[in-house]
Amino acid sequence: MIDIAIKNLGTRKVRTFLCALAVLAGVFLVGVTLVMNDWMYGTMTAELAKYMGKIYVQQGESTYPPFDSTISLDTATAILERTDLGLNLAESTPLIFVRTERGMMPFLSAEKMVIGVPAGREAILIGTVAADSGLNYFAVGEKGDMAILGETAAENFDAEVGHMIIINGLEVRVIGILEKSSMNSVNIAAIMPLETVQRIFAKQGQVSSVLLTPQDVRKTTEVVVRLKQDYPALGVVTQDDMLAEAEQVMKMPLMYMSSMGVTGMIVAMIVIMSTMFMAVTERTREFGTLRALGARQRVVVGTVLIEALVLASIGIPPAMGLICLMSKAMETTPPDLFKLVQIVLFTAIAAMVGAAYPAWRAARVEPLEALRYE
Repeated sequence: MIDIAIKNLGTRKVRTFLCALAVLAGVFLVGVTLVMNDWMYGTMTAELAKYMGKIYVQQGESTYPPFDSTISLDTATAILERTDLGLNLAESTPLIFVRTERGMMPFLSAEKMVIGVPAGREAILIGTVAADSGLNYFAVGEKGDMAILGETAAENFDAEVGHMIIINGLEVRVIGILEKSSMNSVNIAAIMPLETVQRIFAKQGQVSSVLLTPQDVRKTTEVVVRLKQDYPALGVVTQDDMLAEAEQVMKMPLMYMSSMGVTGMIVAMIVIMSTMFMAVTERTREFGTLRALGARQRVVVGTVLIEALVLASIGIPPAMGLICLMSKAMETTPPDLFKLVQIVLFTAIAAMVGAAYPAWRAARVEPLEALRYE
């Protein structure tokens, strides 16, 4: 059966190539779906991982980043001065977030943004991210409007250290460009002194939120409960809240991406079915002759199914290569071995399902009718 199937595919090279190409496209869509889903989820979790044990106090119902949140600087200062909360003041600070361009994807709320942080508190925001060039902090006593750009922000502004960029109509001098951070909000941001952001965006006396870090992260829940009791008009957001909200936002994009992969497999299955159906129709006399010579139905069915599996096998390896290239281009890890095995099995099943009816039809060819078939 195997030699007959392979010989037939070799005889009809163009059709075999086009069918294998359809399989390749279907497998590629499934693989890219997995890569995109992993990339989106990985981006989200990497962003939120930096906020383990952190608490954001901001306007109620605000999301993160809290672009739509406004609280008074006096309230923020009063919270930071509370000694009963057990805060690590060296890791706590008021912040202001301004979105200057919306993101193109639901789980990325901004494409460009400005973050205001008090001078000397930059490390609370950017962590250990070093400067690729220039400074990653605001020098004490330095005058003038200045900004530190994340890696992506520097590309968006096409700026280097010493360049002047325009933010909300004001010329701002770039004093540093950061290396790539695992936090997308840092990569896309122009980080500026808090007072400067308040002035150029007319938000004097206002901040977006207060970032709090308990001295003992095991008491985070206790601090959250107390803040909610004392400031019922404000929202208190933790990493768990951010994760739950982000997962809700990503639900539809993930479903959409998954449907694309399923669609790709359905298309590949339909192409295989059409190809096998055509092959069976063209080879009616051949199958009739085989039946007349004593070939059992299972031999005919097996031949058609093997052809379908060979077609699927031809399309899988190049599709896997393209998936790995896509993963590399997106700077994410390719699907693991378990997922690759799933893709191969799913493709094989799609090929078998697509060839099932043509195989059944071929097996039912009556020898006498087939020999009269033109």
